Amino acid sequence: RQQPLFLSAPPRYAVSMIQSKRFSPATLFVISLLILTATGASAQDLSGQWRGTLVAAQYDPIDVVFNLTRADASAPHTGTLDIPSQFRSGLPIDSISIHDQQITIRLSSIQVEYYGNLVLADNGDVIAIEGDWSQSGEYVPLRLVTSTAAR
Repeated sequence: RQQPLFLSAPPRYAVSMIQSKRFSPATLFVISLLILTATGASAQDLSGQWRGTLVAAQYDPIDVVFNLTRADASAPHTGTLDIPSQFRSGLPIDSISIHDQQITIRLSSIQVEYYGNLVLADNGDVIAIEGDWSQSGEYVPLRLVTSTAAR
């Protein structure tokens, strides 16, 4: 009885052709570029205002606004944090690191770290960031969203 095509082993000559195939540097470059583009390794541009509300059990909800910018596609993101209810604006962000679909934002002035995962739409655009605000040993869930007007 014959196996379906997708379960059958490839003919020996096909395996030997693949194993002996040598790729030119140009071909390897194109393949690498396609892989980087497909995996999203070219970091997303998150420039704009990202808003969320911190809700901790014993405190009133606190709105926060991350203002992120990037000079160009090869530059890292920079930014500030606003906390309107506390009349604080322009708090400098020390570092923003994005690796794969994860982001870490650090603000030493108020001892905050935000760890998040990028939420992507079907077209690959970042539509939200789901994460945790870490301060004084406590972690508070924080979902950040951006308005299309701000981007």
